[in-house]
Amino acid sequence: MRKLLLTSSALVAAASISSYAVADVSVSGEFEWTYTQQAADLTANDGDSFATDNEIVISFTNKTETGLTVTGKLEMDADDGDESAVSVDESVLSISGGFGTFRLGLEDPVDETFGIDEQDLIDEEGSGLVTSASLGSTSNFTLGGDANKIAYLTPVMGGFQAGYSVADSGADGTTDTNAIGASYTMPIGGGSMTVKYNQATKDGTTDTDTTNMGVQLSMGAMTLIASSGTKEIAGDDDIEGNGFGIKYDMGGGMTIAAATVEVTDETDISGTEEEKYQANIGEVVYTVAPGLKAKVTYTDYEFKNGGDVGASGAANADDSGQITTLTISASF
Repeated sequence: MRKLLLTSSALVAAASISSYAVADVSVSGEFEWTYTQQAADLTANDGDSFATDNEIVISFTNKTETGLTVTGKLEMDADDGDESAVSVDESVLSISGGFGTFRLGLEDPVDETFGIDEQDLIDEEGSGLVTSASLGSTSNFTLGGDANKIAYLTPVMGGFQAGYSVADSGADGTTDTNAIGASYTMPIGGGSMTVKYNQATKDGTTDTDTTNMGVQLSMGAMTLIASSGTKEIAGDDDIEGNGFGIKYDMGGGMTIAAATVEVTDETDISGTEEEKYQANIGEVVYTVAPGLKAKVTYTDYEFKNGGDVGASGAANADDSGQITTLTISASF
């Protein structure tokens, strides 16, 4: 399947090089400032902080004489006002036609494209997860992140779409990531329902397998999500996450949302207590003007280490607390 994907991508790229008119170029972005107040049992996680998260996206779209649509995207991030933190987040070339879409370059894997979790309805995800813990903070355990890869997405057929991606490290015995995913959307009672599934495998020093599935129901001003996921790390972890989210459009530029998630690792148990992360999240978003939003997000969380040992060789510390964030974002 990998060889077929490589060969097909090369043929499509070659066919798209025919002459075409000047491309449509666009520039978009978002600038975000956040104040966070965290009241935690663990001193290291307690306190107040300011942060910025800024993003610029430059893209072009063109249509060739052969009917192919060619798109290029460059996404750059700058966090916390640190000049050294400016980086290229995504750099990807997409070639689309009646056959579907090939995506080539630095981008998210297919398990992210077809991923779903309860916090998809939360604009600003507030995480109280202990940083040294091996658990995740959502029910979707994607692998790979932004990395150079080849991906293929089928055309949407009757509401159904599927995809496959591969990231090859270029050396035997090192990390390679393969991911598949699919989604199906259908109308239901004046709204719509979307079902998603993804699966990913990372081969290398430590083999890792993940799955994720969920359903999103949209009815008028209300959207619901229920999701579940697993992550298995060879000889180490057997993690499961379940979550539920809800969002409601109040009108007048205001939305409210809530989510709950529980993530457990049954391989890390101290006595009768397994490693567990639980969180309840609430959020209010108000659109002050087109492109300008104010957001307040509240997270109540608890983490139990279950005897899990971190990279330092010491057990990760139990923690619980509350996080309140105020975010101002401007997009264009």
